[in-house]
Amino acid sequence: MKIVHLADSMEMGGAEKLIGLLCRLQREQGHDPSVHCLYQVGVLGKELRADGFEVTMHPTVAGGRPRSIYKRFKIAKPDVVHCHNATAAIVGAIPARLAGAKTIVVTRHGLVAPPYALRRELKFAAVSRWCDWIVAVCEAARRNLIAAPFATSHKVVRVYNAAPALHCNGTPPPVKSGFTLLHVARLSLAKDQETLLRAFAMAKVQVRDLRLWIVGDGSLRSTLEALAQQLGLTDSVTFFGEQRDVAPFFAAADLFVLSSVTEGVPVSLLEAMSIGLPAVVTDVGGMSEIARLSRATKVIPPSSPTALADAIQQVAQSRTELLPLRNLALQCYAANFTPERMADEYMRLYHNS
Repeated sequence: MKIVHLADSMEMGGAEKLIGLLCRLQREQGHDPSVHCLYQVGVLGKELRADGFEVTMHPTVAGGRPRSIYKRFKIAKPDVVHCHNATAAIVGAIPARLAGAKTIVVTRHGLVAPPYALRRELKFAAVSRWCDWIVAVCEAARRNLIAAPFATSHKVVRVYNAAPALHCNGTPPPVKSGFTLLHVARLSLAKDQETLLRAFAMAKVQVRDLRLWIVGDGSLRSTLEALAQQLGLTDSVTFFGEQRDVAPFFAAADLFVLSSVTEGVPVSLLEAMSIGLPAVVTDVGGMSEIARLSRATKVIPPSSPTALADAIQQVAQSRTELLPLRNLALQCYAANFTPERMADEYMRLYHNS
């Protein structure tokens, strides 16, 4: 089966990592996957090229992408075109169908919650008529997609995101002391690291050996580093920047923390579960859904330093009771969030158009 994954770009985001994961699994299963990018090839696109995958960049001139997609797909004759997120579907679904693609699937990797961007969702609703399936990455996202303006609700299905199980391959972990929290995310308003830092400062008053590792980069890094200094946290908070290998951080930490104000199903949370790391997360997107499945994750309201500090303090002060939570996280990952399970569910959609 010839499968084309159509994406905005192949940078270092969670959706892009999942595209690369699907490509590798589909090739192992004997299929012929490739990636087409609308804006830039990106770091992960270059890695896929180095691994022998075709990665195509479409022209950026106004109106040029749909024509380019049609021409390329007319020649390549893909069996499946899998669009990732709304823009890829809006730009590419109709040209793909006109070029003869047998199956068109679009995955919305984030949560499409009210208030809806009406113009964008109307465009998406129009092109979704040309798609066979619209995939939400959790039940909360599925409900919101069904409720969106002019939604083709009978086409909306849920396929949980996945993450490869993390393994430490000899890379030494960071030097650790005390009870260590780990946060892995881009440094942005959506991830609300300001609340995390303020909550950490509050919790540290009661838990003196508390430490925080922040892995990721972004436009807010200098602002957050300044806030950490202002809060007197420079000795207990470490900014590690972007890391290609996050496994040593997950393996060494005691608790994973996400303070997001918007999410779908974050890959970093699934990575934490794959290595048996309990978590504290905010009640946004699909994270509370994962918490109910795993019973190894505490859920607190978003944008509340006090609630987050209380949750961190409670876990840190009962650290001797973490082993059962680690086992629950591992079991939930194995049952629901493996790459093989995700690839199999998508393959069933590809065949059932």
